[in-house]
This record gives sequence, C-alpha cells and structure tokens, in this order.
Amino acid sequence: MYNNYISSMKDSKRPAKPVKKSSEIAQVGRFGLVGILNTLVDFVVLNVLAVTLLPKTLVIFSVSLFGNTYNITGLILAGIISGTAAMINSFVFNKNFTFKAKNLATRKLVLFFVITAAGLYLIRPVILYIFSDLWLWPSQLAYDISSWLQLPFSRDFTDVNLALVAAIAVVLVYNYLMYKYLIFNDEN
Repeated sequence: MYNNYISSMKDSKRPAKPVKKSSEIAQVGRFGLVGILNTLVDFVVLNVLAVTLLPKTLVIFSVSLFGNTYNITGLILAGIISGTAAMINSFVFNKNFTFKAKNLATRKLVLFFVITAAGLYLIRPVILYIFSDLWLWPSQLAYDISSWLQLPFSRDFTDVNLALVAAIAVVLVYNYLMYKYLIFNDEN
C-alpha cells in the first residue's frame, strides 16, 4: 500500500504529456486527401458543364451595382453547381474520415452547410469573377506557359481552370479553419 502511495506521488509530480502534433498532422493530411477528392469532383463537374451547357461566354443575367454592370456567366453558375457536388462529398468524407465525428448535433450539421455555403456561394463566385474578368494576367501567363510547353489547352480551358484553382485555394483555408474550430470539435 505504501508503494502505491509513493508511486502515485511520483506520477502526480510528472509534467503533463504534451499533446501530440502527429495527430494534428494526420488530421491535416486526411483533410488534404478529402480536398483532393473534392477537387477532382469539382473539376470534372465544372469542366463538363463548361464544355457542354454553361460556357464562360454565356451570360445568365446581369447585375448593376453602384453604376457598374456585372455579368453572371456560365462559368460562375457551373462553379456553383460543381462546388455543390463537392460540398456534399466534403461533408460525407470530412465527417467520417477527417474528423471522425460520431454524433454530430443537428445544429452543427446546419452550421456545416451554412459555413460551406458561404465559401461556395459568396467567396468562390467573387474569386471566380476576379480571375476570369478582372485580374487576367495570371490566366494569360498560364496560357502562355501551356502554349510554350505545347499543351493542348485552349485559352478558355486555361481561364476556367486557373480561376477554379484560385477559388479552391481561398475557400480551402477558410473551410479547414471553420470546420476544425466550429464544426468537428468535441464541443456540442
């Protein structure tokens, strides 16, 4: 009994073990794998729509704000549709694989879709618009490089996919931080 007491005294004086960073790294790695799958879904759906039903040049409708007219194009609508497919994929795999959330409260489920929708329907169209209509030199540079490498990419293909890469990068960071701290944490 005395030995148990001494042993417990020694254990209580030991400093707490540091939280392992390897589990955080593994989680970020799983998030990255899910992100790759989401990106594949996103690119395939967007490119199929852009080539068939919703080309970049198709003007769906125009919006006038502060004296300027902004066109909502086929690319923006295709990006919203492809992003929605990726959002559903993201939820399923992040819940079950990345964060391994067993019991997700209804409030958190709703919050997941609100957060993801904000990235998809607010942030993403703005980035798509910036890279396809306002800030054109990155797309021109990408096209020039692909032409120099003699890759069979059209200018429209380069424009569409560069804009999508930029939108995905911005929304990826936003989503990870929101999911980690607001959705898939241990708090209810």
